[in-house]
Amino acid sequence: MPDAAYTLKAGLKLFSRRTSPAALQKDKQYKEFIRHNEAEGWNNEKLSGEKQRMYAVATDEGVLFFSDSEKGMKARNSYLQHLADGFFNFSKGAETLKLYEIEAPMRQVAKLADNCIDKLAKSDLRSAGMQLRKSEFSFTEEKMAGKEMLEGAVCTDKYDLRPDYNNFDRLTKDFNLGISPRNYDVASLLYISENGYAGHVAADYFHPFSYEYEFRDLAEKLGDSIKARQSAPMSAHDFGYAALQTEAKVMARDILQSEFHITDGEFKLSRSINQVEKTERMQTASYQHSKEQKTGKSFDTDPIGETPVQKRNNDQRQAKHVVSITPDKKEKKQLII
Repeated sequence: MPDAAYTLKAGLKLFSRRTSPAALQKDKQYKEFIRHNEAEGWNNEKLSGEKQRMYAVATDEGVLFFSDSEKGMKARNSYLQHLADGFFNFSKGAETLKLYEIEAPMRQVAKLADNCIDKLAKSDLRSAGMQLRKSEFSFTEEKMAGKEMLEGAVCTDKYDLRPDYNNFDRLTKDFNLGISPRNYDVASLLYISENGYAGHVAADYFHPFSYEYEFRDLAEKLGDSIKARQSAPMSAHDFGYAALQTEAKVMARDILQSEFHITDGEFKLSRSINQVEKTERMQTASYQHSKEQKTGKSFDTDPIGETPVQKRNNDQRQAKHVVSITPDKKEKKQLII
């Protein structure tokens, strides 16, 4: 193999006297060629033969390596789908995604290629799909490598995995990833919280919007407002449109907080909820103390417990029955158009 490589590099003819083993052993340039490649490529743990490109996907949880092959690319897309499916999971630990290319992987790195696949189904290679369907694979911590294995890799792109509509939209669009019903709901609510209510949200592009009922009255009023604006194009009055959209944004933020624990692009419990609970406890304690002073009796009260967290069948965590931070209807201004 080294003889053939030198022959081609030097522009000599294969299988000639000039390139016979005996002749090459006397060639100083050949000896220098062999010595140079042994020092630089063949014996320093790099792959022998042609260089094979590899890809890596790194998050805060670790690094996965994929070969530059049909199997490797489908495995990588499956991992990206896995990240998209858990994009709005409260328990996820990854906030940043980086993609890498490796032109000349070390031998120890090459051994890690496609190690997420436990059993490859040949039907996946014959399929026109972009992901693995029938194969057995997993993305557990044991399959992850440390970031020190990325030495020499070139970062080609970076994605923000924090719970934001634009972040989710970019990841799923760039790699043509599927969107689950739950993620469609969260993404739609995030869109409304940032931009206001739009008719396309309720349309069944991917899945029906689960919170269409909550926004039904508001959507009807917005429709009336739009019609009024269209019938009076010269009027400077917006017929309550801006106020209605503000109400829609607030409603979406309340649902995101109470149902999914998402506030300002982060997974967290609302400070206002904690503050309300703290205030209620202080008021209860103050009331009890004043009663005891007046009557000399003490009152037992049940402590305010935390809401349990339930799991869905797909292991995606979702908070249920969390105290709502939506103002009481009496305190809400009724917008009549």
